[in-house]
Amino acid sequence: MHHKYMIDSRLQLLIAVCEYGTVTAAAEALHRTPSGVSKQLKELANELDVDILERHGRRVRLTPAGQRLVAHARTLNAQWETALSDTAAAARDLCGPITIGGFPTAISSIITPALGSMRTRHRQLRPIVKEIYSSQLLAALESGDIDLGLFVADESTSHLADSHVEVTSLLDDPIDLLVPKEHRFSAYGRVQLEEAAQEDWITGHPHQDAYMELLAATRAVGYAPRIAHYAQELTATTALVAAGAGIAAVPRIAMSIPHPQVVQIPLTGTQIPRRRILLAQRRGSDHNPRITAAVTALKHHSSADP
Repeated sequence: MHHKYMIDSRLQLLIAVCEYGTVTAAAEALHRTPSGVSKQLKELANELDVDILERHGRRVRLTPAGQRLVAHARTLNAQWETALSDTAAAARDLCGPITIGGFPTAISSIITPALGSMRTRHRQLRPIVKEIYSSQLLAALESGDIDLGLFVADESTSHLADSHVEVTSLLDDPIDLLVPKEHRFSAYGRVQLEEAAQEDWITGHPHQDAYMELLAATRAVGYAPRIAHYAQELTATTALVAAGAGIAAVPRIAMSIPHPQVVQIPLTGTQIPRRRILLAQRRGSDHNPRITAAVTALKHHSSADP
């Protein structure tokens, strides 16, 4: 329940009637029925023994006493916000759980290092990490299953303006090539995507983001990759590359655990595929000092990446 409702929720209804002009419009804005709103406001008037609404033709408007009550209710709301902030500030040693969701490589490269910082600065804070794929992350956030989440941007992120979720860009993660140690590319400092036109590739299934990124980038330089094997999970991809079965495109932050038989080489040129990693939280949750502490740590460890 929203914290404002710790103050009598009927006062919030009265403010809404004042703001929207009619009981019907206020009810619609609050996803209530007009009859339900009227009933609650009648109860409030009876308890106060004061008329707060009066009929004016076919409409209802606030009486002078109702208007006065709205002014007091707004003051109470402002005081309650101040009380919350003050209480949070008093709890200098942050404690309690905070749940952070993310896809596997975000966990290994950003979230795990951030845990160390959080533990050092706030010993009572209890971060909980949940592996969640990007497609399910926003639902987990809205349901309260997690408090913060890292996910990869795609077309579905454009509709977020209307949701209860706030999204900020955390990191632009370049895609590198992963090649066997004995491959000719392993001697190069950087490789252009055009140079890999004749290679056998190992990539994810057509609906997975690594495949989509690779396809878009190779198409832009004039070819379609010749795919020899399909694997998305990093240990599977690395094993196939190490065995000489092909080359792969991997996000830079993914290879935080090096493998002796493979070499990761940055791409150069005009078409460098990259994925945008976003940070999502519930709208308004930035007033929560636990969330602020976690966001600070996550931002620090994403900017510290190569």
